[in-house]
Parts: sequence; C-alpha cells; structure tokens
Amino acid sequence: MLIVDLLIGLSIFLFGMMQLERSVESLSSRWMKQWLANTTGHRLSSVFAGTTITALVQSSSMVSLVVLAFASAGIMPLFNAIGVLLGANLGTTFTGWLVTMLGFKLDLQVVALPTIGLGGLLQVFGERREKTRAAGAALFGLGLMLFGLGLIKEVVGGVAEYGDLHLMLGINPLGYVVIGALLAAVIQSSSASMLVALTALSSGIIDLPSAAAIVIGADLGTTSTTVLGSLKGFPIKRQLALAHVLFNVVVVVVAFFALLPFLPLLLRALHLTDPLYSLVAFHSLFNLLGLFVFVPFLSQYAHWIGLRFLGNNHRGQALADVPTDVPEAALSACRAHTQNLLASSLAINLRNLHFDLAQLHLSQSATQLLKDARAEPRSFQQRYEAIKHSEGELLHYAAQLQQQPLSELQSRELMQLLSCVRDAVFSAKGLKDIRANLLALRHSVTPELEHFSAQYQADLQKFYQQLVELLATEHNEAYLGEQLEQLSWLNEQSHTRLHQELLKHDVNHRIEAEQLSTLLNINREIWHSGQSLLQAWRQWHRIVE
Repeated sequence: MLIVDLLIGLSIFLFGMMQLERSVESLSSRWMKQWLANTTGHRLSSVFAGTTITALVQSSSMVSLVVLAFASAGIMPLFNAIGVLLGANLGTTFTGWLVTMLGFKLDLQVVALPTIGLGGLLQVFGERREKTRAAGAALFGLGLMLFGLGLIKEVVGGVAEYGDLHLMLGINPLGYVVIGALLAAVIQSSSASMLVALTALSSGIIDLPSAAAIVIGADLGTTSTTVLGSLKGFPIKRQLALAHVLFNVVVVVVAFFALLPFLPLLLRALHLTDPLYSLVAFHSLFNLLGLFVFVPFLSQYAHWIGLRFLGNNHRGQALADVPTDVPEAALSACRAHTQNLLASSLAINLRNLHFDLAQLHLSQSATQLLKDARAEPRSFQQRYEAIKHSEGELLHYAAQLQQQPLSELQSRELMQLLSCVRDAVFSAKGLKDIRANLLALRHSVTPELEHFSAQYQADLQKFYQQLVELLATEHNEAYLGEQLEQLSWLNEQSHTRLHQELLKHDVNHRIEAEQLSTLLNINREIWHSGQSLLQAWRQWHRIVE
C-alpha cells in the first residue's frame, strides 16, 4: 500500500511539473527560442542562456530538445549548442532550491490547495486570454507539485517511522549513484530524482552523503533525453549527445571521487548546517565546477566533438529529421529546403537551355550554389523527379507543421515558402515540356531557326546570370526590387520582340506554319518560365529580408 501511495504522490508531482513546464513554455516560448537563436554567439552567452532559460522554464529536457532541433535546422552551430547544453545542467539545479524552499519549509496543505484553486479559476475565467490561461495552468501545476510532494513526504515519513532502515543505510555510495541515474533515465526528470533524494533525506531514510550520491547519478541519467533525441536525424544531433554525455561523465566522476569524500569540509566552508540546503548547494556546486573546467576549453572541445560522427549536417537531409514541435527550427529547415529547391530549379533550367556554368561568368558564390545543386551526375528526368520529390517533401512537412500552434507571422511565412516552391517547380516544368523542341531548335541548320536560337540564348544568358546572383548573395531591399523589375522588363521585352519578329517572318513566308507554331510555343513557355522564377524570387526575398 505504501508503494501505491508513493507512486500516486510521485505521479501527481510529475503531472504538476509537466503542467508547469508547458505553461511556462507557452508564456515564454517565442522570446525563449528567439533568445536561444540570437544570443548564443559567444561561449559565455551560450552557457548563460542555457542556465537562465532552464531555470525559468524548469525543464532541461525541453531545452535540450529545442537545442537539438535548432542545431539540426542550422540555426545554432555546434559550438553554441554545446554551450547551451552545458549551461542547462546548472540551470536545472534551480528546481532543487525551489522544492526545498517551498516544499520543505512551508506547510504544504496550507499552500497547495489554494494554489490549485487559484490556478483553476484563472483557467476558467481566462479561457479567451492566452496569457491568463497559461498563468493559471502554471499555478495549477505548481499547486499539484506541492500537493504531490506532501503525499510523498507523508508516505516516506511513515516508512522512516515504522520501517527497517538498515538495508537502505547499508548500500554502497556507488549503488546510490546507479539508483539516481536509473531513476532520472526512467522518469526523464532529474528534478524528480532530486525530489526523491530530498524527501528521503528529510525523513531520515538516508544520510546526506547517500542523497548526494543519488543526485550525482541523476545528472548522468538525465542525459538520456538528449541521447534519445539524437537517435534519428542529422550527425550534429549525435555530436551534441556525445558532448552532453561526456561532460556529465566527467562531472559525475569528479563529484563522486573528488568532492563527495570531502562533503563535510565543503559544507563547513560554505557555513551550511541544514541538510536539505546542503544537498541542493552540493548539486549546484559540482555543476558549477564542471562549467569552470569546460568553458575555457569550449572551442577545443567543440572542435574535437565536431570530428565525431562526420557527415553532412544540413544539405540534402530529409525535412522529417527536424521536429515540427519547434516551429522556429522547422521554419528555418523549410527555408533551407526552399533555397536548395530554388537552386535545383535554376540548375535544371540551365541544363535544359544548354548553358555551361563558364558561359554565365558567375561569382564564386553563385557558381558554388549551382555546383551544389547538381552535384550528383544524373539524367535530366532523374533531376526533375528529384525536384518534384523535394516539393512533395515540403508539402507533407508543411501539413504537419500547420498542426502546431503557429503565430500569424509564422503561418504567413510558411505560405510564402510554399508559393515560392510552387512557382519554381512550375518554371522547371514549363521548360521540361518543351525540352524536345529546344533540342531540335539547337540542332537546326535552317538559317531562320539558327537566328532565333541565337536570340534566345543571348537573352536568356543575361536573364539567368542576374537571377542566380540574386539567389546566391544578399542585397538590400531597394536593390533587389530594382533588379527584379529590370529582369521582368527584360523577360517581357525579349518575349515581345521575338513574338513580333516571328509574325513578320510569317508574313514574308520565311518560316513554315508548323515551325512557326513551335517557335511561338517555345517563346511563350520561356516567357512563362521566366515570370514564374521571378515570382518565386519575389516571394523568397520577402522571406529572407
């Protein structure tokens, strides 16, 4: 019966923690993820961001999964992501301080039920206000945590009063480390492991060194979240999991062999006598020391980690590898996917029009963009099928992403990306449909047809040269608008001039009727293809501005 009561209390506590995490994440999701993406450029700022955000949202697991998603999407480089993960280790120790101050220093029955009631009222009467509802859910979750903690304290207190404690007190310290690691790995929460250690310590079931050993083990067990999140997807995920696990292994070894034996001396030096505060202080201390050891060498550590699990981290990987439950990361992956598809559409059009890269006199960045887009030596049909498959991937992924709570700005950006891809693919399809005609025109020996072939080549060379450069390099809004208008005018002028010239040849009976029809069709499809590309570029530059 005691075990059942203990499980009930622990379940209520974990459910309350989950409610608190979700509501805090809802209140802070946008700024938190924006901060993670934009303020982690330096080793200290990345560690500080990981520590602060984890302390605020009360979930190192959630922060770890967000970091994995951002790294997969290319938002956050390996160096920055490792710093955030290391900082999250220290941030998660804040939960122990919170539980100790609220759960063990207050009358839980006096605090828990009013907190649950207030949280419920805010959710009921603030149903139409997102922030009020989220604040109510946070209070409701906090109240459940305190209520569950009260049940656990009662059960554990009963065990301490009537049970035989010799078995628990006789366990080897290393055994407690294993217990803490397994507990954190199974429950997926180092905070719950800290709760168990604090409750057992408060009730006298275990002494302070044993509780400290459980907490040491919990730090290792909590890395299971990162490991599980890295099993699928980009190599950078496995690199981050390795970085997280190795850091925790080193910290755990140092804490167990170098700090735990001298725990009484440490506590005297810190003037701590309360065993509960001593435990949470020890937890924070050895994680802080781990940062002092690793942060000065973070660059070298990240470089060494980057040499493991070598592979392509972003280009050419499936969108499905980036989770949709982190919309910022998912949209970044969609942008990268869209840019690759734009480059692929350009590359296949240039191949269809029989342009060699050397003919276009492109900049180095533009040349590399096209080389990457057609790196694999495949047939034209295979390349076109790959573009269609890439479009289908984005459509399928976007449908999944739309199931997530997106802001109006995010929804608009996703629609622009889909529109951009649709126009780019339509451009490639237009030229694919006249591929045979273009091939025949290039190999014609008729003077009139040779003339038109040369005209097309001259106009299109100028058009595509400028278009590729606009995709490969960044420009200000005014310049982009001017260039796109110029290209639209060029496309229109070329179409109109050749159309009129074809009609003039028809009047003079210099081109046969069947050839005239084919040439008019080619002229129209080339114009349509160009207009579609320009529309795709307009959408793209609205997104990346």
